[in-house]
Amino acid sequence: MKKSTLILFLVALLGGALVYYTEIKPGKPRDEEKDTSREAFKLKREDINQIVLTRGGQNVTFENKDNKWTITQPLSALADDATINSIIGDLVSARITRDIPATAEQLKNFGLTEPKVKLEVKLKNGQSHKIELGDKDFSGSAVYAKIDGGQSIASLSGSLLTSADKDLKDLRDRSVLGGLSQYDIKGLKLNTENGPVSLAKDGESWKLTAPVSGAAEESEVNSLLSEITSAKAAEVVSETADDLAKYGLNAAKYGVTAQLTSGGERVLSIGSKAEEQYYAKVSDRPQIYKIEKALYDKLNVKLASLRSKEILKISQDDVTRVQLKNPNLALVVEADKDHTKWLVKEPANKKDKEATAFKIFTPLQSKAEEVLDKPSAAILAKLAKPAVTVTITFKDGKSATIKVSAADGDNVYVRVDGNSAVYKLNKTMLESLSFKLDEVVTGS
Repeated sequence: MKKSTLILFLVALLGGALVYYTEIKPGKPRDEEKDTSREAFKLKREDINQIVLTRGGQNVTFENKDNKWTITQPLSALADDATINSIIGDLVSARITRDIPATAEQLKNFGLTEPKVKLEVKLKNGQSHKIELGDKDFSGSAVYAKIDGGQSIASLSGSLLTSADKDLKDLRDRSVLGGLSQYDIKGLKLNTENGPVSLAKDGESWKLTAPVSGAAEESEVNSLLSEITSAKAAEVVSETADDLAKYGLNAAKYGVTAQLTSGGERVLSIGSKAEEQYYAKVSDRPQIYKIEKALYDKLNVKLASLRSKEILKISQDDVTRVQLKNPNLALVVEADKDHTKWLVKEPANKKDKEATAFKIFTPLQSKAEEVLDKPSAAILAKLAKPAVTVTITFKDGKSATIKVSAADGDNVYVRVDGNSAVYKLNKTMLESLSFKLDEVVTGS
């Protein structure tokens, strides 16, 4: 080995040993650095009772009134809960990751000659803090700030600027139904272009109460509730309701009334169309809003989409006996005492043989393609001579009889005794229920 090569090798070996003994061997990862950040403020959320936010030359004052944040200047309105809580959360958790010395002339390099946002935070004990927020750093994860008139520039989490850098319209509460959640609503009355529809909560489920009575399609109701409770007004067009006629709200034909679990109700009235939006007003607020067409379309729901397409709500665990007659057999099965098996009671030659329950229950849990309130005479005639009849007995002793018509092209019609509606389904339901004895009885 050449002498120069040997020297280079020894230098590399020495360097590697130095790195090993100073960084790797002690067990501390090389990229792990000691956290040198510190709290920007010693604050608790409950300490804050006022925030003045200055942006674009406009001051917006928030005050905590009875644990509810309200805008008091330049207007009187509820604050947007998500936004104000985000600002407060960022203030309480703010940490200074580094201090940067800077002269007055250097402030412009950090966007602090004319700060994007200024915050003055006033505490219940009379103290206050002032924060000026400039540009974000090259990574976008930190923002340059001046705190309480300090000489140096502090680096804070950029999320504080993201939360606070908002127009007045985004700082105020524009929730259409005033922050209601789905759980605050026990009933809905909809006045739509398609006619009135009423819904009421029944335990954990929803039912239609007008113009027909019956189970509601849970997914559709939940989608409707989600839409109206999360909807925000596109714009506040008037702070007062002095001229309702101007907006078509003096005799509004359309809208929704939410009946509240706590009592009372809240009404959203919808007035004239304004290009691709609609004027609207909520009963417990003076303001007049514009709402988006998407919300109007969602509220303009058709009865058919809200109707449950389930023929009958059936839980196998609640059933004790099934009596079925189809073109191939007459069958009676009963659950055993542990409700783990279904045993044949008729025909007699298969008594106490085990039946395959899913063959019976799965077709009965099919969903209809359409619900017919006014079936034709021809459909009723088909149901007068059903191809399949199933009578189900429940644990509480009540029973329900389901009748399935013969095929009508690709369709069949189903009716449950006591329910005037007729359900239109694909004929595969009939085919599934037209099994033979050896297809449903084990060991037959």
